[in-house]
This record gives sequence, C-alpha cells and structure tokens, in this order.
Amino acid sequence: MINKIFKEKFTILLGLLLVYVIATPFFETIINQEIFLNITFSAVMLSAILTLSREKKSRIAVILLVLPCFVLLWLKLPDSSSEIFLAGAVLQAVFNFFMVFIIIWLVFHSPVITRDIISASIVAYLFVALFFANSFLVLEILLPGSFSISNDLITVDPSVLKYFSFVTLTTLGYGDVVPISNQAKTMAISEAFIGQIYLTVLIARLVGVYAAGNHRQKK
Repeated sequence: MINKIFKEKFTILLGLLLVYVIATPFFETIINQEIFLNITFSAVMLSAILTLSREKKSRIAVILLVLPCFVLLWLKLPDSSSEIFLAGAVLQAVFNFFMVFIIIWLVFHSPVITRDIISASIVAYLFVALFFANSFLVLEILLPGSFSISNDLITVDPSVLKYFSFVTLTTLGYGDVVPISNQAKTMAISEAFIGQIYLTVLIARLVGVYAAGNHRQKK
C-alpha cells in the first residue's frame, strides 16, 4: 500500500490540487469558502512533503517552507493585519515557485515516462498558475489599484486573482479582470509567455523520452 502511494505520489498531489483549484465554488453552500480553501491547500502542502520525502535536501527545504505557510494560512482571518496577509501571500508564492522548480527538475531528469511523471508535469503547470496568483496578490497589496477590480474585493476574495492567473496562463484572456499598472501588465505578459513555452518544451521532452524508450526496447 505504501509503495503504491509513493509510485502515484504526483497523481495524488494532482488530485488535491484540482480539488483546491476547481471544487471550491461547488462547496460554498456546505462549508465556508475560506475554510475549505485552507483545508485543501493544507492537504496540498502535506502531500508536497510526501511527494519529496525521498529527496532529502528537497524534503528539508519544503518542510521549512510549509511550516510557516501553514501557520500563516490559518492565522489569516478577516480581521488579520495587512502584514500577516502579505507575509502569507509571499510565503505561498515562494512555496509554489519551489515546487515548480523541483518538479520540473524531476520531470526533465526522468529516464522514462510514466503516468506519475505525466501527472507531475501537470502539477508543475498548476503550481505556475498558483505562483503568479500569489505574486499578483502581493503586487496588489503593495500597489493597490494594479488591477481593474477594487482592492477591497481582492483582499476579501483573493481567488479572483487565482482565476485571473489561470486565464492568463492559458491565454484565454476574457477581459473581465485587466492589469492596470505597468508592473501588473509585465507580470501578466511573463505568465502568458511562460505558460506557452512550458507546454511547448514539455511536450517535446515527453515525446523525446518516450521515443527514446521505444527505440531502446526495439534494440
């Protein structure tokens, strides 16, 4: 059972991330949205520790990131100070960036393509969107008015920027949330560019490794 979990660790993390990203609106009538988000993101962070548990240096680094993230996540109440709100957003952005870096490194150094490696590739893509979502939030806290929606709405419901981040990463560009400041525009351009480059390079890498594996088997 334990070996099965370790073999499918990225698939499990992917499932938790999808719940965190997609499921929240469907549970609003059952549980408070912020509590649901806190629970699911806490599960994501714990799963991240499990995912990297066999990589000693990575495990230590992710634990050091998760602990303060976990504390600030549950300290972030409606009447919390702006410093706690900002610190939480910064730490989550750092955590997301770290996960992107580590997972991409693992994917691009994998000698074979498995279902779990494909899951890891998708996980890294989702973490890119979450990194920019938190980065946008940090920008809005430091420079209010960076987006077309009000600062009050963003601080009360930061998931608006998560939505904007995924729309930008996938280059959908609905236009209901628009970057206003030069800093926000630059970050949006960077995210759209990274999203397209990531998919292009990732597909080339996965196809290349898969083809190489088939070639070795034929020999």
